[in-house]
Amino acid sequence: MKRFLFIAFMIIGCFIVNAQDSEFEKDVAKLLEVNGSAANYDLAFDQLVVQYKMMKPNVPQEFWEAARRDVFSAEIAELNKKMIPLYQKNFSHEEVKKLIEFYLSPLGKKLTEGTTKIGKESIQIAQTWGMELGGKLNTYLLQKGF
Repeated sequence: MKRFLFIAFMIIGCFIVNAQDSEFEKDVAKLLEVNGSAANYDLAFDQLVVQYKMMKPNVPQEFWEAARRDVFSAEIAELNKKMIPLYQKNFSHEEVKKLIEFYLSPLGKKLTEGTTKIGKESIQIAQTWGMELGGKLNTYLLQKGF
């Protein structure tokens, strides 16, 4: 009888842990939704498409829209699945809940919107800076005889 009770408690314990993990995963997914990650992913995809359009200018816009729908969306779902354990490793479930609460607050929403806008504008600044840095490194290499 003791053995049966032990096994029953172990099974019940496993269900409780799995339910808690499932809720934790759902909350991390919610955090990724409200913290602006989606907007950053969209920005990255848009930049990638800009580069592809330069290499393949005769590809119609409809293709890129279909690629967003058929490829990008599925890949984002996979990326989020990979991100969940990372968040679980670095934040407690309670911290994730508090972060969700923050990002749903007026200040959190403003931060998300501001970060997205800053991200868009900073890409151009970073590209210009990177090209200037590359030029300076080339000059430095030439000055040093390389």
